[in-house]
Amino acid sequence: MFETSDPKHLYYVANRVKLFPEDEKVLIKLYQPLVGAVAVALYQTLIQNYDPYGIISDSKGIYSLQEQLDCSLKQLFDSLHKLEAVGLIQTLLSDNVFNNVLVFKLLQVPAADKFFATPLLASLLKEKVGVSTFHDLSHAFAQEAKLREKPIKNAKDVSANFFDVFRLPGDEAITPSSDVVQAAQENKIHEVETAKVNDHDSIDWDFIKQEYNRYQIPASEIDLNKDQIRGLIQTYGLSEKEFVDESLPCLHGSYSLNMHDISNTLAENYKRANTRENVQKQLNEGQKKALAVIKDMDDHDKKLLKAANESSPAEFLYKIKTQKGGITSANEKQIINNLHTQYGLPEDLINILTYTCLTYDTVVSSNLAYKIANDWLQHGVATAVQALQYVKKRRNSFGKKKSVRTYQKRVEKGTDWSKKKADRDAGISTEQLKNLFKDLNNK
Repeated sequence: MFETSDPKHLYYVANRVKLFPEDEKVLIKLYQPLVGAVAVALYQTLIQNYDPYGIISDSKGIYSLQEQLDCSLKQLFDSLHKLEAVGLIQTLLSDNVFNNVLVFKLLQVPAADKFFATPLLASLLKEKVGVSTFHDLSHAFAQEAKLREKPIKNAKDVSANFFDVFRLPGDEAITPSSDVVQAAQENKIHEVETAKVNDHDSIDWDFIKQEYNRYQIPASEIDLNKDQIRGLIQTYGLSEKEFVDESLPCLHGSYSLNMHDISNTLAENYKRANTRENVQKQLNEGQKKALAVIKDMDDHDKKLLKAANESSPAEFLYKIKTQKGGITSANEKQIINNLHTQYGLPEDLINILTYTCLTYDTVVSSNLAYKIANDWLQHGVATAVQALQYVKKRRNSFGKKKSVRTYQKRVEKGTDWSKKKADRDAGISTEQLKNLFKDLNNK
């Protein structure tokens, strides 16, 4: 399959096919639902663009096809690939002095009976148009084919043969003369091939079957799940060997392939591999910028750095928790193990990360650990030395922000009672006061 982003790439049409009315009907009714209207227009355009007197040096740019079809380059190649897949076009790449030229060889539209006799085409058509429409199309073309000739029962062929009617001089009928042979060669033309589905598969299925046979997986299982296997191999860009190796943990001693488990395993492994690759890329970039020493490194930093470089992550975690009078949980061990095995962080960097987490909390939690790790990676921290420097810088910056405050002298103002008027509105009437005192006297 070929595709280019250069609209000036040259193309050349190698031949012409004839489209009779019945061919056009098959093309529109049966092929168009599979390849789309743009693809059908491309096929017909290439037929008209064939120049019987043209040479390959007269090739035109693909942009001229875009102008004729009024479509994008992506639409053009998508349509071309569909035509190649159903066998209506064969694309060749010609290397010559005029650059790489795309050569389009056109194939004849097959008759309807040939189309329906090709399971891949017929199945795809049923999938595209639905069962009801598929049956209608099949019946219509079958009925039309039957109307072209009426069957005659109890008939015998009594036609005259050639030698009953004609006579040739000498032994001309047995050995044609040189003139006849020359004329036959002169008029010999390459017959246009009829379109056939391009079902060539680049996957070595025999190799996959051979590999699975070692684990007592029958070949029928591979044939049964061939479409899913092909999709997974193409999606993740795996070789046949890589696919089998990746799927082995999903066999579980059974004689069948659990495609659901295999699909999930491949997705998880792909995600883990890509994450690890990205982390390693960031670590490599950070290590290039790593400093040899930390500025203003005190004895505590030196001791901590020494312990981080000499201890494994599990051992370092145990020592820190012991010093603090705590215990190490299984969850904490799992977190530091994932940081090393899944994401590929160096052991000394994990140790400083552990120390940093335990300065904020009593345990190493996944949320805090991954948050700090992401922050470090985004800021190019790739070594224990850089981590200590980065932590000190953040703490110093935080301390300065906390200590910088604006203090203003507060003056307490007293009340000048000579200027304050009495509040005569007591909020209660004279009658209410009398009733209040009356109630008090009665108590």
